[in-house]
Amino acid sequence: MQFIKNTAKSYLFFIISICISSLIYTSIIYFTNTSISNKTLNIISLFVTIFIFFILGIYISRLFKEKGLMNSFFISLILIFIILLFKFITKTYNSSYLIKSLCSLLTASIGGIIGVNLKRK
Repeated sequence: MQFIKNTAKSYLFFIISICISSLIYTSIIYFTNTSISNKTLNIISLFVTIFIFFILGIYISRLFKEKGLMNSFFISLILIFIILLFKFITKTYNSSYLIKSLCSLLTASIGGIIGVNLKRK
């Protein structure tokens, strides 16, 4: 039961962090009236995604308090499969998503390792 509760918390954390980062990014673009190329947008999206998965890995390992690499990897893998499913349904899948997914899994795993080793209060 604790596993399901912690997994649900981590998914909620992911959704909230995606919403907040999207709101910040959209506000910056809207209020600065700058035009951004697709290439720049893809690079920014890659770094934001990697950062969010890194923080998610830390958060997951802090919730479970053990096996940070395994827990953060599997929960992130499930999230990536869910996103992949939506991309196939909406027909917006491209090859760059594979690179983004692998980077996200790697950084979530690293975040999980770091999160387990952080000192608790």
